[in-house]
Amino acid sequence: MAEHLYHEPVMVRETLTLLLTDPDGIYLDGTLGGGGHAAAILSGLREGKLIGFDRDPDAIAACRGAFGEELARGERSRVELVHGSYVLACSREDLRGRVQGILLDLGVSSHQLDEPSRGFSYRFDAPLDLRFGGDAASEPSAAELLASLDEREIADILYRFGEERSSRRIARAIVAARRHAPIRTTGQLRAIVERCVHPRQRTDALSRVFQALRIAVNRELDELERFLSCVPSLLCRGGRIVVITYHSLEDRIVKAAFRQHAADGRLQILTRKPLRPQPEEIERNRRSRSAKLRAAERV
Repeated sequence: MAEHLYHEPVMVRETLTLLLTDPDGIYLDGTLGGGGHAAAILSGLREGKLIGFDRDPDAIAACRGAFGEELARGERSRVELVHGSYVLACSREDLRGRVQGILLDLGVSSHQLDEPSRGFSYRFDAPLDLRFGGDAASEPSAAELLASLDEREIADILYRFGEERSSRRIARAIVAARRHAPIRTTGQLRAIVERCVHPRQRTDALSRVFQALRIAVNRELDELERFLSCVPSLLCRGGRIVVITYHSLEDRIVKAAFRQHAADGRLQILTRKPLRPQPEEIERNRRSRSAKLRAAERV
């Protein structure tokens, strides 16, 4: 599967310029997706190794196809695929102090948004799931979350993770609607949100509500904070981390973590201000328009 059919990688040139400092080093791609960034990193390696993580089984399957020839080399393969969260890297003793570069391209992939059955997009009427996969059996879906939480808890999720100003009104409407029937589909949730906001605000409100639920279901911000806390222990001297974020919640966490590690003398910040996609990239790939790239180096 060509990676652009799954998800077009964002800011590839900028990522490689900052990340690839040793062609024989170990590199981590914590959010594989369709393998676009991973393929670009691999093309710059000589004897180095790429270890890719993703919780989504679709992403792992896509990358097994994309890197099939390299994986077939067995022990000599320069690629290792891990079906699970990038946080798993923190507990791997074989990586401690040995990683030359780390990439996190956060958020949701084009494949996940465009696949109706996954429930990531309000554009389709589908089961209200929103789980990335992998350990899904131990996580509640978005539908189960909305069925179990009280009005205050739902409003808190919508405001905290979606920065949705109508969070209380929407939460109240969700609780009222579920008294008559369980909210099990994206279409049901969309109808509730649309009734709560002005028509001109519906698209933005829907985006914020679905983002908030996805972040809550997958514990995305908790995982990001946990991983960033262990980054200095993974990187070798001169090793680098590049993080691409797509909304202010993620960016604030990355900015704060980099500043804290810099204050502790463990990281040097390489991007005083976050890098943004060039106009031609935004024109080619509209989903890149909100991307911000930050980088730091182990000192």
